[in-house]
Amino acid sequence: MIKPFTVMVPCSTSNLGPGFDAIGVALGGPDLMVRVSPGEGRLRITHFSGEGVDRVPLDATNRVIQAAQHAAVEAGCDPTLMNADLEVHSSIPLKRGLGSSAAAALAGALVADRLFDGAIGEGGVLSTAVEMEGHPDNVVASLRGGAQVSIRDAEGNVISCSVPIKRPLRAALYIPDQELATSAARAVLPATVPLEDAVFNLGRSALIVAALAQGEYEMLSEAMEDKLHQPARSGLLPWLPALLEAARKGGALGAALSGAGTTVCALCTPDKARDVATAMMAAATSLGVGGRSEVVEAAVPGARVV
Repeated sequence: MIKPFTVMVPCSTSNLGPGFDAIGVALGGPDLMVRVSPGEGRLRITHFSGEGVDRVPLDATNRVIQAAQHAAVEAGCDPTLMNADLEVHSSIPLKRGLGSSAAAALAGALVADRLFDGAIGEGGVLSTAVEMEGHPDNVVASLRGGAQVSIRDAEGNVISCSVPIKRPLRAALYIPDQELATSAARAVLPATVPLEDAVFNLGRSALIVAALAQGEYEMLSEAMEDKLHQPARSGLLPWLPALLEAARKGGALGAALSGAGTTVCALCTPDKARDVATAMMAAATSLGVGGRSEVVEAAVPGARVV
């Protein structure tokens, strides 16, 4: 008989403009919580609440369940031995670029790890979630917390390094009602890019890491510029340039599309974050883009089991 426990996974933002599929930051506020209690016969979701309550499947196709089973199999454990009831609550909006699918994959793998007394381990949890996601940026940030740079080597292994945050940061978010599937956002990206655009992003990706690590936040405005994915995705989100500009004029250190979108994430000093959120809300309202603004902590601790 297992003892009840709870898995909590924070949401995340990724890319930060130029760091496509490589830079991720764990955010406070929206998170995914899974309460686990003794069950009978199988791993099942007995209750779901929050974002996606009318759309998220509760059967074996649920991402939390799939991740738990995948992690167990990869660790050589029998997934049929996971007899537990899950109560899931998510405040992470779906298809908004805040890492909802990464959080679900991590939650499932962490549930399996606890049910099998740590047999899966952090490495197994990480590999399960990254394999399901296809890229490590949101996964590593939500698992380990803070700001992270992560890549995959030729064999698919994750290599990551944390970025120290020298001074406090907030993230002002504008979360549109409009959803955008990652697959659709990736479909519009060009297969090749001009050399000068690649150089543009390489320099700024390096600069954003250095600026965060050294606390040189005045560099973030330029460091968060991008020419690889945001211009193409602006065709799907024509209001994006206006919201980015509103964030900067409102006092943001820098602003970018969060992940594949549709959320806009602006990094701010604590005293400016609310002004920036208000400025983005005003710009969105003037353009008829429904949604809501939030101010959350940036670079929070990662997933935990309580």
